[in-house]
Amino acid sequence: MTKDMIRNFINDEQGQDIVEYSLLLVLIGAAALFVLTAMGTSITGIFSKINDRLSSANASIS
Repeated sequence: MTKDMIRNFINDEQGQDIVEYSLLLVLIGAAALFVLTAMGTSITGIFSKINDRLSSANASIS
């Protein structure tokens, strides 16, 4: 009886898709976090330049 239960447990593939999709989502999330972290300083520099130009444009209008 226990051999059949163990055999059924090993051969049961129910829920396997959920585990695979979860691993895929974790990998995508880790890649996105890595890319955003790497681009963080670049994005900060871009927003700083935009802020400086808007400030100088506002000062020249006033």
